[in-house]
Amino acid sequence: MTAAAVAPAPCRHCSLPVPAGRASAFCCSGCEVVYGAIAANGLERFYALRETAEPARTTDHGYTELDDPAFQRLHVQAGPGGTARAALYLEDLRCTACVWLVESAPRCLAGVSDVRVDLGRSRADVAWDPAVTSLAQIARYLDRIGHPPHPYRGLERDALRRREDRALLVKLGVAGAAAGNLMLLAIALYAGLFGGMSRADTGFFRWASLCVAVPALGFAATPFFRTALGALRARRLHLDLPLSIGILAGLLWGSANVIRGVGEIYFDSLAMLVFLLLTARWIVLRHQRRASTAAELLLSLTPSRAHRLGPERPDGAATDVPIEAIVPGDVVRVLVGEIIPVDGDVVAGRSAIDLGVLTGESRPIDVAPGAHVHAGTVNVAAPIAVCATAVGEVTRVGRLVASIAQLSVKSPIERLVDRIAGRFVAVVSAVAALTLIGWSVIWGHSVAAGAEHAMALLIVTCPCALALATPLAVTVALGRAARRGVLIKGADALERLATPGTLFVDKTGTLTAGKLAVVSWYGDVDATALAAAAESGSNHPIARALCAHARPAGVATDITEELGRGVSATVGHHRVVVGAPAWVRQRCPSRPIIDGWIAELADRGETPIVIACDGTMVAVAGLADPIRDDAREALDALVRLGWDVQLLSGDDERVVRRVGGTLGIPWAHCHGRVSPEDKVAAVTAAREHGPVAMVGDGVNDAAAMAAASAGIAVSGAAEIAIEAADVYLRSPSITAIAATCAGAQATLATIRRNLKFSLAYNLLAGSLAVLGWIHPLIAAAVMPLSSLTVLASSLRSRAFRAEDPR
Repeated sequence: MTAAAVAPAPCRHCSLPVPAGRASAFCCSGCEVVYGAIAANGLERFYALRETAEPARTTDHGYTELDDPAFQRLHVQAGPGGTARAALYLEDLRCTACVWLVESAPRCLAGVSDVRVDLGRSRADVAWDPAVTSLAQIARYLDRIGHPPHPYRGLERDALRRREDRALLVKLGVAGAAAGNLMLLAIALYAGLFGGMSRADTGFFRWASLCVAVPALGFAATPFFRTALGALRARRLHLDLPLSIGILAGLLWGSANVIRGVGEIYFDSLAMLVFLLLTARWIVLRHQRRASTAAELLLSLTPSRAHRLGPERPDGAATDVPIEAIVPGDVVRVLVGEIIPVDGDVVAGRSAIDLGVLTGESRPIDVAPGAHVHAGTVNVAAPIAVCATAVGEVTRVGRLVASIAQLSVKSPIERLVDRIAGRFVAVVSAVAALTLIGWSVIWGHSVAAGAEHAMALLIVTCPCALALATPLAVTVALGRAARRGVLIKGADALERLATPGTLFVDKTGTLTAGKLAVVSWYGDVDATALAAAAESGSNHPIARALCAHARPAGVATDITEELGRGVSATVGHHRVVVGAPAWVRQRCPSRPIIDGWIAELADRGETPIVIACDGTMVAVAGLADPIRDDAREALDALVRLGWDVQLLSGDDERVVRRVGGTLGIPWAHCHGRVSPEDKVAAVTAAREHGPVAMVGDGVNDAAAMAAASAGIAVSGAAEIAIEAADVYLRSPSITAIAATCAGAQATLATIRRNLKFSLAYNLLAGSLAVLGWIHPLIAAAVMPLSSLTVLASSLRSRAFRAEDPR
């Protein structure tokens, strides 16, 4: 039998091949645990329902922190009949089969009364009897079936949004139903004009229309009435004011004509008008969901639990508790790869901390007992114990997040419409009053004739096109941008990016890859494999960079590592030493050529790492954060668009100037060792001279993004940077920044074209209505044409089309 004929057996859970040599029917232990839990609870139907097969991921976490009183007080709500309710975020929810599996929990776990899953948000709402089971037991069950749970954040925001969406959808549905029924009644009345309908039948259909229109439209149009009333109370004019007057006038005049038995009724046109306006408002609302609150952003940066130690036993056993239970003075253990949950002082252990997300520093810093560390940074080398000095909002990252809320006051593009709206509303209202007086008093016609002409003016000049000029153009632009991988938060961001000014760019993770890599090598090339083998057992970022650079020459033995200095090991028949130059010099004699390479790398802003073999220095590696391949092209395109590009970074000045020189940025525009607070100061100062855009990816950039006219977060950015930014680029390529700026200019041009058309239409149609050449019925039919024209203008916009905007 050939080797090709012996195909590996598929995993019984995910159907992937079982690795050779594994004495199991599963590809990994996670799949084995999940399969056992599914089979034990009789849920094998899951395999028939699922759409995709993926390896399962489970943990051995106990979730005891979910039963902590501090967590329960904040995140668990009392339900009816003595039950409790909580919301959890579940990992790896991929399809309806996953939803079915999770919602089957009440069949498998005593005490669980209900589980409802929102697949889009990966959220599970769980109800249980605290006397029978606990939230920790439920969490362990969900973990065993392949969906590790976490506390769900943003409950208040989600509840508020659901209430707003539900209220608007109900009004939209009522307006749509009323429009449909009133259209049917109107068709009967129009048909009766040519078919000789009896007076009794005509009266019946008119009264039926009144009974449908008044309550339905009176309810559906309340958003416009409320806004108009609020504007009057504030002694300001708003676009909803003439709209509300027109709707009320149409309802009242149509009702009067029904009662009188003569004259036109306009209920069908009014219903369609309200329905279209509510539809436009719904579209705008969906595109205007903005950033989270400061507290929710903070919770996304720091872990939801911590490993708490006794203050007098920093080396003892740890207890997992929710982050809300940590107070200053508590000692927490931070394992390798975990995010530090508090500001505090290291009391035990030595490690390296990745500060990139907070300060922009590309190289981890070494910490030892007595060093101060900050929440939101990552422990990358070895476990440490930290005594908390600040928790939550008072940590450094908490203060940065709070500053975002203070600096996020933006000037939206709608201010142009607001300026026009005040004059428009005043003019239309005054002209309508003059039309009523002129026709009924000055020119001797009846009051009914004057009222009809005034109402025709209010209807035909309904500011639909003016109100839709901005949102329609923005909606089209946002949709096209999203399909190109550019997520823009609203019209205000487009307006601010349309005018060139100063563009501040963060280096780490924006122009560079955001992680260390070997970018230079001097000396013996064969030493790359020896260095990789010696470093293969270390978690230090420098070790990972060397291992990624070359394939290890073999298995290292007799390994000795001094954190922050280097490592020595035996690889084959060679004794290999890899580390900082000063540390390696203590073990091996140096050579002039080696010292020259070290000095050259240091001058270029690279980190020199010396490799010695059998007591002799043989090579020097230069480590740095490599520049993205498309960075130069993107910056050149921005310069052509009129932007003045400057580099802001928390990294070393020499590193920043090296990157700036490579990308063609003048030294005077390259600023190193800039703290997050200094970035905010620089952006604020530049805003006094014109528009400012800030491009970044970390927590250290978030406050500066909020202070800038516009903030842009690149792919891989920290969640808080994404929330604080106005634009998020989903692809690693930052050339999309230039395309976004060009698309913003095209969108603004479309909005201005829409506004010009809307004003020209209102001037012409309003003049015809004042002269009595437009009947209210014709006005109701003509009015939607202005909105359709604005829609066509927005669709033909050049913003974010497929071709290169440059």
